[in-house]
Amino acid sequence: MVLDQNLALNIVLKGVYLTYVRNSNIKSIHSVPRVQLMRDSAVELYTINAKASYQHAFIYIRQMAIHLRNSMNVRSKESYKVIYNWQYINSLMFWTEIMAICCGDRVDELPELCEALESLIYPLVQIILGVARLVPTAKYYPLRMHCVSMLLRLRNATGVYIPILPLLLEIFESQEFTQRRPQKSTLAPLYFDACIKAPKQYEHTKVYLDSVLDNTYELLVECFAAEATRIAFPEWVVPATTRIRWWRKHASKHYPKFSKLLQGLLEKVDQNSKWVERHRIAFGFDPTNLDKANAFLRDVDPLTTPISTHAVALRRTKEKQRKVLIEAAKQDE
Repeated sequence: MVLDQNLALNIVLKGVYLTYVRNSNIKSIHSVPRVQLMRDSAVELYTINAKASYQHAFIYIRQMAIHLRNSMNVRSKESYKVIYNWQYINSLMFWTEIMAICCGDRVDELPELCEALESLIYPLVQIILGVARLVPTAKYYPLRMHCVSMLLRLRNATGVYIPILPLLLEIFESQEFTQRRPQKSTLAPLYFDACIKAPKQYEHTKVYLDSVLDNTYELLVECFAAEATRIAFPEWVVPATTRIRWWRKHASKHYPKFSKLLQGLLEKVDQNSKWVERHRIAFGFDPTNLDKANAFLRDVDPLTTPISTHAVALRRTKEKQRKVLIEAAKQDE
């Protein structure tokens, strides 16, 4: 009877996951909540049994890794299509949510699941990093944003350090922003949650590149906020802030709004660095004592830091904008 139950559970989990993947194509703005609902429901089922969930996670994450490796080796349009599609991206989002919930949000409630799945966080992160950089052209920046959002979800939930900032800094340091003059356009702004690449008519246009920079800025703020209470925050931000200042000086003439936003971000980062330094003086620590270093500001609410308060305000604004866009899309139907 136990074997029959295990077999039935495996059949159900496999069926649920494959049905989710087959129906996860996003065609418009209002497809996003539907896919999100499917994902949330499927994720909940995968929290039932640790052994079964690990077996499925191992098989499907390995499958995605093989597809990515083949695409990187072949380097052709057809091989890229295997990776750069909504089914693949939403599969990554599914396993990201599984890891974030089981090894982070509900780790105390699901210790067996965390113990079983924790070893798969590293390969999943490597796949997401590989997907983000597979085709580093400007038209695929929306896909890179999705990858960064997934990595941030994992970082915030599990506490695992992930080198996310370079993915964002590479965007506005690209030739698209440093050497090209943006083309004028009357197109409507592009909603990144509903696309993985820019339509042909949007490529190199000011409206598209402005959207790229707006999304990059929001994710930059989230990246800094994720590390806001780290004991090494003042030193950790130096390479990033140096590159941001360089961009403002040499490449911001066509994007004054973004340059102003970056200036405000630099000020918030500087405030956060000074805030950490003040706590560090009173804390007193030995660099060889990792346990004590990791305990730094552990009892402080991360949302009260200077950079985090800014991030929270941005999230609220973005959520309001998202609701307005979805309502407008429904009315246009």
